[in-house]
Amino acid sequence: MLQTVRVHPGQASMPDYIVEIDQAVVSRARVVTLRALVTSAWTGLAGGVLIVALTLATALAFRSGADFALLLMAIPGVILCADGGRRLATVRRLRKFWETAGVPPVAMRITADGLRLSLDAASDSVFLPWYAVAGFHLARWRGQRFLVLDLGPGVTATTPGVVGLDHPDIQRVLRRKVLGIKGIRFAVRTLRRPVEEIDQVLAYATNGRVRVYR
Repeated sequence: MLQTVRVHPGQASMPDYIVEIDQAVVSRARVVTLRALVTSAWTGLAGGVLIVALTLATALAFRSGADFALLLMAIPGVILCADGGRRLATVRRLRKFWETAGVPPVAMRITADGLRLSLDAASDSVFLPWYAVAGFHLARWRGQRFLVLDLGPGVTATTPGVVGLDHPDIQRVLRRKVLGIKGIRFAVRTLRRPVEEIDQVLAYATNGRVRVYR
């Protein structure tokens, strides 16, 4: 699966280092994530309905005329119901997106010229020359470790040599937190290469400049 890549004049040739994705692990993780999101959404909905129901029962039982106070009591329940409905809509969109996008077979390719990345529907479509990459760092979310890309200062989709950062999926994770993390990330347990090995190859390809920082 290794192939020789074109290199800059004076730079030693090196083969692509391919970090594959364990597609079965990703598929199982997506099922667990969707289940957790659905449970959270229905819990919020149930809590909201309970609050509204208790408020209405109190109003009917006492008929105290304190309509404004009862209305204030119902507001948290209405908010919880709205939030639960929003979460369910998010789950539906995420499920449809994952079903359409599938699971890319490769997470990244480390080459002599730079780094090529995949993310959901943006499979193998992002390329960053080495000067656009600051490194990686490890982050945790809900007990899982993630390898998160750090772009160089001021790097955007219009930076010379950069390809694919304008993809909607990439912009989505760069602009806001998605599942607890902001940035292009890979769950460590879904990668078929150990982080230590990835770190060593990054260092080799960049003369020690780009590393996995802990």
